[in-house]
Amino acid sequence: MRVLGGRLAGTLDGGALATGVRLRDVAWTSPGGAGTELRVDRLDGRWALTRAPLRLSIAYLRAGTIDVRIVPGPSTPSKTPQDLSLPLQLRIDDLRIDHLAIHEGASTTQLDRIALSGRSDGRHHELALDSIDTPYGALTARAQLDGVKPFALTGDATYTGKLADEPVDARARVSGSLEALVADIDASGMKLNGRAHVEAAPFGDVPLTRASLAFDHVNPQAIAPGAPAADLAVRAELAPVTAPAGAAQPHGFAVTGPVSIVNAKPGTLGDHLLPVVDARATVHLDAHAQRVDGLALKLIRDGSVTGGGTLKGGKGRFDLKVANLDLNAFVAELRPMRLGGPLGVMLAGDATTVDFDLADPKLALGARAKVALTAQQTVLTDARVTAGKGRIDLTGVFRRDAHSSYDAKATLTAFDPLLLAAMSAPKAGAGKTKPAPAAKAPAGRGETRVTGTLTASGALAPQVSTKATFKLGDSLYDGVPLTGAGVVQLAGSRILPSNATLSIAGNHVDLRGSFGAPGDRLRFVVDAPQLDRLGFGIEGLVQAQGDLTGSFAHPNVTATYKAEHVVVGSNRIGAAQGRADIRDGAHGALVFTADASDLALGSLQLKSLRANLDGTRAKHTLEASALGTAGGRMIDLTLAANGGVVENRDGMRWDGTVTRLANRGTPAVALQAPLTVSAGAGRVTLGATRLTLEGAAIDLKSFVFDHGQMRSAGSVSGASVARFLEIRQEMTGQRPPVRTDVVLDADWDFSIGASATGYLQVKRRGGDVTVESGRGIASLGLTELSARAAFGPGNRLNVTAQAKANRIGTFDANVAVPFALRGGVLSVADDGPLSGRIDADVPSLKATGNLFGPSYLLGGRAALKLTVAGTPAKPNLSGMLTGDDLSATLIDQGVQLKDGIVRVKLAENLVEFQQVEFHGGDGTLRAIGRVRLDGEAPDLTASIVADKLELFAAPDRKLSLSGKATVANDGPRGGMSIDGKFVVDRALFDLPEDAAPHLSDDVVIVQPDGTVRGETPSGTAAGKPQKVTDKPAPSLAPRANIDIGLGNNFRFRGHGADLGLRGTITVMSAPGVPLRAVGNVRVTEGSTYTSFGRKLAIENGFFTFNGPVSNPGVNILAMRRNQEVEAGVQVTGTIQSLTVKLVSEPNVTDNEKLSWLLFGHGTDQGNNVGQQGAMTAALGLLGSVTGKRVAQTFGLDEVSIGRSEVGLTDPQVVLVSKAINERFVLGFEQGLQSASNAFKATINLTRFWSVSAYGGTFQGVDLNYTRRFDRWFSRR
Repeated sequence: MRVLGGRLAGTLDGGALATGVRLRDVAWTSPGGAGTELRVDRLDGRWALTRAPLRLSIAYLRAGTIDVRIVPGPSTPSKTPQDLSLPLQLRIDDLRIDHLAIHEGASTTQLDRIALSGRSDGRHHELALDSIDTPYGALTARAQLDGVKPFALTGDATYTGKLADEPVDARARVSGSLEALVADIDASGMKLNGRAHVEAAPFGDVPLTRASLAFDHVNPQAIAPGAPAADLAVRAELAPVTAPAGAAQPHGFAVTGPVSIVNAKPGTLGDHLLPVVDARATVHLDAHAQRVDGLALKLIRDGSVTGGGTLKGGKGRFDLKVANLDLNAFVAELRPMRLGGPLGVMLAGDATTVDFDLADPKLALGARAKVALTAQQTVLTDARVTAGKGRIDLTGVFRRDAHSSYDAKATLTAFDPLLLAAMSAPKAGAGKTKPAPAAKAPAGRGETRVTGTLTASGALAPQVSTKATFKLGDSLYDGVPLTGAGVVQLAGSRILPSNATLSIAGNHVDLRGSFGAPGDRLRFVVDAPQLDRLGFGIEGLVQAQGDLTGSFAHPNVTATYKAEHVVVGSNRIGAAQGRADIRDGAHGALVFTADASDLALGSLQLKSLRANLDGTRAKHTLEASALGTAGGRMIDLTLAANGGVVENRDGMRWDGTVTRLANRGTPAVALQAPLTVSAGAGRVTLGATRLTLEGAAIDLKSFVFDHGQMRSAGSVSGASVARFLEIRQEMTGQRPPVRTDVVLDADWDFSIGASATGYLQVKRRGGDVTVESGRGIASLGLTELSARAAFGPGNRLNVTAQAKANRIGTFDANVAVPFALRGGVLSVADDGPLSGRIDADVPSLKATGNLFGPSYLLGGRAALKLTVAGTPAKPNLSGMLTGDDLSATLIDQGVQLKDGIVRVKLAENLVEFQQVEFHGGDGTLRAIGRVRLDGEAPDLTASIVADKLELFAAPDRKLSLSGKATVANDGPRGGMSIDGKFVVDRALFDLPEDAAPHLSDDVVIVQPDGTVRGETPSGTAAGKPQKVTDKPAPSLAPRANIDIGLGNNFRFRGHGADLGLRGTITVMSAPGVPLRAVGNVRVTEGSTYTSFGRKLAIENGFFTFNGPVSNPGVNILAMRRNQEVEAGVQVTGTIQSLTVKLVSEPNVTDNEKLSWLLFGHGTDQGNNVGQQGAMTAALGLLGSVTGKRVAQTFGLDEVSIGRSEVGLTDPQVVLVSKAINERFVLGFEQGLQSASNAFKATINLTRFWSVSAYGGTFQGVDLNYTRRFDRWFSRR
């Protein structure tokens, strides 16, 4: 039968054309069999045709697998249709395709579970794509089309799925008509975010009339798994060209605009990254030409491609310039290089020609070629690769016919491949590379040159076939003759008669014969004693010889092998030898031996590996052993088994018994009873056995897996959770989240196939869970822990779980999950009814507080009751969270919240904060709002209100504040955002003069469970913890922007400061970023700062926040006034890097400043060198911590030795003084060589005038005027 010029064939299984048919093996091929092919394995439909009105109603049309192979043909411009109406009405209720495979060249597109429906009254058409599964997710779409010009069109499409395990959601809306189409696309995901607006005229001279596109975090690897990874920001803004004001409008319609791609994560292809930094260009489209200007493609390592071009009437040329192109970024095996030169692309209708001529003069490397591409074939001509004095000339034709046939030829002339290899140059980094040295053979290596020819011809479809012929001429490799010639032929799964010999640097390979058909025999010999001379990171000796007969499905192999000191990259084989004798048939020999030592394969390090397989296919024995480590874990494995291979219509199957299986390493395994095994294609059966796994006893009664159906029964007793957590830590390096000595028992008996029955349950035998709490550990008081999953009627899985802990409470859950048969496998039914309940009860939070440490006191009770409904795809939760008499006290911090009540209602996935309220002092804290849970991301709208909330209530720490914060979704960026504004009503922070005592670093604390605090369980020291304020916020942390006003009653005392503070700080937080603050805080009048034992008045002080909240900038000036030299201190810098310096007015030396600061007078009170030294010593004493403590112990401000101020005759006297305030000072002098003494009272009237009255050995009153200067006259 001929349809549409082709040939249609198939088998009719029943039905009639009038009402519906059943067909199988339907095939349609284009004339000559060289074009498009379509095959359908089965087709089943039912329809009816009515005459009044004329209508075709298709009840259903179902196809199994449709396989389409498309052969590309010449492209022709699309033309606007004249009419899209139908001669009859059409209704399609159900059209389904199980699998659709579209092959075009070497690419295949696979689509599954396609479901369509539609209707048409002849003019108005409606189509609904109810479902289609792509390799990346599910797609649905709907469209309405008017069959009369201008063909009005509306529609929408939705995509949901995962790209690289990241959820992605995309929506598209289409409007307008086929002559003026408008499309809007929105896409979002875990990282992906973007939108596009496109206006197009599909049949116009300029198909694209306007486009605006902005996508962030586009990862090509998520779209095509084999593509490199990248983090792309794609931008495009194309708009109609408009003339400037006053200028003539351009002739015809045109659009223009910039296009850019920026890669935030560039790298080499060897690291599976895209080596593109960014790409930019300006695009201009009109009815006559399409032009790209200013193309700039920036590659890693300073590579670039620049240029532009024009396409007009299907013809055009793009001229590009390549600079600093490093192919090592694309192919890691190539050496670093810097190629540059022209690259041209010429388009002429359906033909495209690419030509380039690139070179690196410093390395004497070059590459040039001319490639012509048409719809029928790709032709490679004038292609040459040069390295030093050698070259490779290439020609080839690659056809796009039904067989994808090809012919290629390479001619090598004195070519040295090592000049291109990465081993001959230093490894390139990811960034810039220095120019590589001139091309030459690596030091210490002999000359290498290859001269010869290689030709290949064959086809890639429907199966790979090729005939390759090579012949080497005058060639050397590492100074040793390189010889070889041969013909290798391959046709599908058969090697046709071939003959090839190759000798490279003393290593020989010989291949002769054929393989794959009866009578074929392929002999091979490998004798490679000097692999190191090949380079490429390969070393050692490899020898093997043998022959192959039979076919790939039923091979016969006889071979011996030997390897010594073999190194391939990071892998190593110290020594290995053995033989193989494998024959087809039940009684054919099955022999394989291996004896190896010193093996390193990735993380697997084996001292020895031995294996001995002996017997026939029908009856043989296997013994194997391995000793070494895997990922640092010890392996001491032994295995013994016997059995035979059985072949039937389902394929081959191995039936046998494992008699010994033991590993004395990690994990520890020991087989207690022989295990019968039957394993074949899609089927595995294990018999009854007993074994131990890390101390747990496993009693396996049965296990059968048969093409997706499974049944098993058995039990486990004495499974230590702690041991399995230790193994997990050894394998992953992750510390266990809790400490536990819980021991579990389990048993199961289930069958899963077209239906499911049975159960699986786990119960606690004993043990508890402990957590770190403050300065110790605390147990949960676990008394019950169990879980059970049992299949019930209707393939529903009933899951129950119970837990009870004395310090927490109880947990009880019972959920029924629906299962359904899909693709022959029973799995969770996404659209089935879900039901169940979840209850949790914490009767007393008082016991729970002990889990956080002795400084935490909690009170009250809480309960959660949830009802589960909906479907697994869209679960529906309802219930209530309640809390009464709630309180929380942090003793160390002085935080106390009390009289708390919580009423949170959950109704059909809507969480509503009905009442959330806590009291602190005379204030309150309230939360109101709601959270919608059934969207793609929780929809949160809530606010937190504090009204004179007293957070801190300790005698030395008080804080009361008021304000409001709103919590909501953070828009397209995802996550939460918090915006708030709070004002401090009252605050006092009074820090102790001395820090709390702490243990010395040489004190080791051994905890009750035997572990040492500050060390990991493996005994290694833990890293120094990072400050909380310096830690980056978690990736899921909210974005916060909170203004905090310090109010008018904020007091801080500590570290010598007594400060009143005013100002506003804005605290900001974002995912992955440390807490930041911006703002200014000033010190109020009356604040003081004690320095060197002297209380100073702060004259100005500021704290400036513009970065980490724990490190603001500081600028404080504190002075002692009303004396001849006014002295003080100035503190600048940041909290983490303070600078303190002495200041004075007028400026004097630091010794003088300190004297005026401490004593109110200068150091020149002493009248000789000895007295000056004594004064300096006193200053040193009083300026130190010890000196301050001495003076403060006796309530004094000054203790010194020097000359008498009232006229005592002793050359030295002891002076002590006490400043009552800044103006009134009492002093006492005692002679050191006599009994003379004096008591003195001084009143400072002004900065320069003072009155002193003294009694004792001498009595009197002095009126003093003091003026200090450094010169007689001031400078002008």
